Amino acid sequence: MKTHLEVALQAARRAGSYALGAERNGMLSVRMKEANDYVTDVDIQIEQLIKDTIRLYFPHDGIYGEEGGESGNVQSNRWVIDPIDGTTNFFRGMPNYTISIAWEEEKYNPLVGVVFNPRQNELFWASKGQGAFLNGQPITVSSVQDLSQAIMVLVPPHRRRDLADSYFETMKTIFKATSDFRSFGSCALELAYIASGRIDGYYEQALGYYDMAAGMIILQEAGGIVTPALEDTPFSDHYCDILASNAHLHQALSLLIA
Repeated sequence: MKTHLEVALQAARRAGSYALGAERNGMLSVRMKEANDYVTDVDIQIEQLIKDTIRLYFPHDGIYGEEGGESGNVQSNRWVIDPIDGTTNFFRGMPNYTISIAWEEEKYNPLVGVVFNPRQNELFWASKGQGAFLNGQPITVSSVQDLSQAIMVLVPPHRRRDLADSYFETMKTIFKATSDFRSFGSCALELAYIASGRIDGYYEQALGYYDMAAGMIILQEAGGIVTPALEDTPFSDHYCDILASNAHLHQALSLLIA
């Protein structure tokens, strides 16, 4: 795991430098993959850069990337990559986008995770059993135990407008029970923010697993919990309803969603 973490950190730093350079140059090609889901030429280039870095050290590992799909032997172990989580933030000039890289031996049980926000130079990472870190300093979830004091991330399903009515009903229920809510536009960043105690919980529908894999292990190693929002909707590569929290609030939030 140590080498996998070192490679993930190296790849994330290289990808972050590339993203910042592309921002400075200002020449971005943007297209819509499907409704409210965008990709830029930089997403594709960064994913390839990350793959190339991984292949130098682990030529036979499987890789699952948001843009390129699966390659290599994904049945044994795999890397899960979101080259730019928060693509809309990226091409609109907002700082909340991240490079997200995870490695796992068993699907949906990441062992290594790195989330890098290059614009703010914040590098989050974790490996199983070794704790979670931000720029080398240990991080932990908040101690908030009272829902009325909690700051939540609540994100309407912008890619699945058919889910909007039911989501907004649940969102209203959670909002009334908590202190306030935020939305940063990057699932990986939002999980890292719970891990570092900046916010306390998070509920979103219709994510891809690549959005959340790296953030999952970072939050878990910081003392938090990540589960499917409903027990009968398990995670899959292409569809995840997520509930994440500082652990203290998880049961209460689960009841509100159910």
